[in-house]
Amino acid sequence: MREKILVADDELYVLDVCKRILENQYEVRIVHSGLEAIQLAADEHFDLLLTDIKMPGIDGLETAREIKKIHPDIMCITMTGFSTMETAIKALRLGVDEFVIKPFAPEELTLAIDRAFEKERLRQENIRLKSLMPLFEFNKLLMSSTDIDAILSQVVTLAMAELQATSATLYVVDDFGNFVRHQQRNISTAQLNIIEDRGLTIATEANETPQLVTQALPRDPEIKEILIALGFNAAVAVPIMGQGKLVGMMLLFKKQGQFSRSQLNFLGVLAGQAAVAYENAKLFSNLQQAYDQLKSLDHLKSEFINVAAHELRTPLAILMGYASVASEEVEGVQKDYMDSIVRNAIRLQHLIDDLLNMRYIESGEMSFVYELTNITDVVALAIDDMEMLARKKHINISMDMPPDIPEFYADAQRMELVLLNLIGNAIKFTPPSGKIHITCAIKDQHLQLSVADTGIGIPKAEYSKIFDRFYQIESSLNRHHEGIGLGLSIVKGIVESSGGKVWVDSAEGKGSTFTVALPMYTTRPKQ
Repeated sequence: MREKILVADDELYVLDVCKRILENQYEVRIVHSGLEAIQLAADEHFDLLLTDIKMPGIDGLETAREIKKIHPDIMCITMTGFSTMETAIKALRLGVDEFVIKPFAPEELTLAIDRAFEKERLRQENIRLKSLMPLFEFNKLLMSSTDIDAILSQVVTLAMAELQATSATLYVVDDFGNFVRHQQRNISTAQLNIIEDRGLTIATEANETPQLVTQALPRDPEIKEILIALGFNAAVAVPIMGQGKLVGMMLLFKKQGQFSRSQLNFLGVLAGQAAVAYENAKLFSNLQQAYDQLKSLDHLKSEFINVAAHELRTPLAILMGYASVASEEVEGVQKDYMDSIVRNAIRLQHLIDDLLNMRYIESGEMSFVYELTNITDVVALAIDDMEMLARKKHINISMDMPPDIPEFYADAQRMELVLLNLIGNAIKFTPPSGKIHITCAIKDQHLQLSVADTGIGIPKAEYSKIFDRFYQIESSLNRHHEGIGLGLSIVKGIVESSGGKVWVDSAEGKGSTFTVALPMYTTRPKQ
């Protein structure tokens, strides 16, 4: 798009020469007086004013002054054959960019205009670079904040400071597409009512071209009427667009002067940053609400499990007591029935114990009693406890424990519980006639205890999930193995609460090895 130049001179010959020189490179409009120039500038935007100083009626300097009130960024070049020091000083104070002395050659005029545009380009670049710092600092603030109110408040504060605005108001679009007032600065309720009674006329103009910042100039009768009613001289509306949708609108006002082109450019960039930060904050807020709901549901679930487990223990204990006594007093088929009742009651008791252990781990209520412990004894005891279960599947359990492992401070009962869950898990997923082997080693002041099996193995994608609560690799609709998916979660909880860690290595169809690393405390740790 070519730059627009307005030429004002009372000599027809000068106007004709200027137009011939410039029209190949620029869009040129010519007028014969200062008054015509001011009237045309009120209806059209020009990039540069080329004016004779000595004109009848309104002279060139007064013309430049009035046009700059309408277009603060317009460049001015004066033409004169009667230049004096006083005139030059006056012109500089008005912001005149260049002088051309009559008579002039074509190259002298084009050189003056080129210099003026180059000055403007450098000025705009300087303004842009200066504005980058507050935008950069502001962007860091926006990206680090998730408070919607704080973000929008900072947006309005920075916009008013950089645009030297008198007043401002900011609206957000609600879920029903309505503008909702969110921020207001130095603007009365009466003024806001005028804006809103007019259906946000200024904002609507910007909304129609969402990529542009639209300035309200006095030449627009409708906007001028609103500005007069508001008591402002200029207004700017900038849409805040998020993901291609209008999410907000900011209006800024000045009682005197107009908004410059560089200010509008700054505002456009600021609106883009504000939109990203606003959308991020909304997303975080939605995620936080969802997280709070899940946390509440998780708490209710934990409370239900806790109450149910405690309430089930008493009737289960009574059931097991009477069933055990009855099993000893009957024979034949009836004894088989009673033994089945006892076995399944024990199974139910293990499930309840798992639920309670998981609850203690989650709530941080699980306590540890550290005593000098012989790890070989703990492993042997765990194997003895699981021997009957392994025998039913004809699975051989063996251990290889170095004889020189020293005693260390540990909670033997919790360690046995870890081993029982690991061995039980290995038995569950190892086919009949398989093998389970337990080994031990010391590395970096840690005891590494491994339980290896010849079972079905675990897909690598499941490694990080198998320690989650209630997680089952098998679907609940086609499960072939018992349990509710708490054993490995309990192992992880106990081990990590003891300052250790647990991991798995596996190959599908070949088996798995679970390894627990526990610190070998030489003195009783403080709790």
